[in-house]
Amino acid sequence: MKNTKVNLIHFLSALSFSSLLLTISAQLTDSSDVTALGLLQATFPLLAFSSGDPCLPPTTYTWVKCSSDAIPRVTALNLGTALLTGSLPDFSAMDALEIIDLSNNVLQGDFPDFLANFPKLKVLNLANNYLSGTVPTSLRDKSQANTLKLTLTGEGMALCFSDDYTCATETNQEQEHRGPE
Repeated sequence: MKNTKVNLIHFLSALSFSSLLLTISAQLTDSSDVTALGLLQATFPLLAFSSGDPCLPPTTYTWVKCSSDAIPRVTALNLGTALLTGSLPDFSAMDALEIIDLSNNVLQGDFPDFLANFPKLKVLNLANNYLSGTVPTSLRDKSQANTLKLTLTGEGMALCFSDDYTCATETNQEQEHRGPE
């Protein structure tokens, strides 16, 4: 009987230790991605944002897509028609982003230069916002090389590329550059 109790204690200890190891080894979304998502939520309180890990069930956000890596990364922000108003905060810490859709909002101010700093970006849609100023030429170059689908259309857009001599001041300027579908 004593051996049975000792074996049971060892078994329960091993089981408890295994459970602890599983908890410790559970990977969470990259911390820089979580911080940047928090910055977006602080800037745009209307975003549906729940507590918990943004890439792991049950708290996945409908407007976020994530990789299936051991440490998940945010790969897409689908915030088209999300009632976003104002200026964009710098969320460039999410350097695994491939898709950024911010179309059909009321984003205002100068074109955010940080949008040119995403190394894996394949789609950038800023259509139907109220942005102005210069767009980094690297974005145009990527769209012309068919590595980026860049959409900068809309009546509220007053943009030009940074190597243009002057930027149009009319609010009905339209620019659209398409890369891969």
